[in-house]
Amino acid sequence: MPITSIHHFCISVTNLDRTLEFYTKHLGAKVENVVQNKHGTLGRSLFGTKWGVDRKPADITLALVRIGAVRIEFIQYNDPPASSYHKNPSAAGSAHIAVQVEEIEAVRAQLEGEGVEFHSPINHFHGEKWCYFRDPDGIVVELIQPPNEKVKN
Repeated sequence: MPITSIHHFCISVTNLDRTLEFYTKHLGAKVENVVQNKHGTLGRSLFGTKWGVDRKPADITLALVRIGAVRIEFIQYNDPPASSYHKNPSAAGSAHIAVQVEEIEAVRAQLEGEGVEFHSPINHFHGEKWCYFRDPDGIVVELIQPPNEKVKN
């Protein structure tokens, strides 16, 4: 059977409410649902049994959000308590979220006006433009503007 698409990707966060506020306010994310899974099958399945993690099933709260056509699942671990992100994008398993925009300069100015701090200038390469900032957990977020292309959802 062929794989048809990626349904979502998931990022663990330390404070789900703060994360949802950030992504809905600054990036226009739409919350599809928020659920708690206390010691249920999801909390048991995420840890697995082969990876040296010997513990009871997790108590988690998760939210599925949509930005354009992409779904992101944010998970807050309540038990075990969420640990802080290491903030090192070179570490294996690290991820960043890249959001496509049509006018990167305008979007960056708007986000800076809302208090978002960028940690890189707008870079240019073969007509593409991009820059980076971080969400409240230190997860890298990229703004990217493709060369002479309208955004397609």
